[in-house]
Amino acid sequence: MTRRMIAACGVLLAGAMAVGDRTAAAQAAEGCGADGLRVVATRWDGVLGRGWELRQDCSHPDWPARLVAVAVHAASGAVEQQRAAAAILPLLVRAGDSVRLWQQAENVRIEMTGVAEQGARAGEPITVRVVRQTDDAGQTVQRISGTVRGAGDVEMEQ
Repeated sequence: MTRRMIAACGVLLAGAMAVGDRTAAAQAAEGCGADGLRVVATRWDGVLGRGWELRQDCSHPDWPARLVAVAVHAASGAVEQQRAAAAILPLLVRAGDSVRLWQQAENVRIEMTGVAEQGARAGEPITVRVVRQTDDAGQTVQRISGTVRGAGDVEMEQ
């Protein structure tokens, strides 16, 4: 090899190293951790009760990202877990469903049927529409607030 070719190879090698250093610095600035991975997204899985991170390899950004199970942080995980648990509970009453509306006191129990105006889960407030016939061949519509206690079962507010 001639000196000119050796010098050209040296310049190319130095340029490649400089570009590599800039790439590494740019990757570090873009959120790459010490392990060489970048967290692209996080998700909470309410069914399994764990968090998931979508991680991408910083040195190989063209490779597909991978899902990795992660430990739940005490503060943020508890809040996310409560939100996920609320979203997992099924709707016990749907809008338009016929429901049994009831209230119980010490010596009396009142029951009537009505139509739910919105959907709700167990323990959530709901409004029920009750239609009654009047003496003069008309109808009265009354909206009563209550709390869902079961499927098609609503307890009236006191």
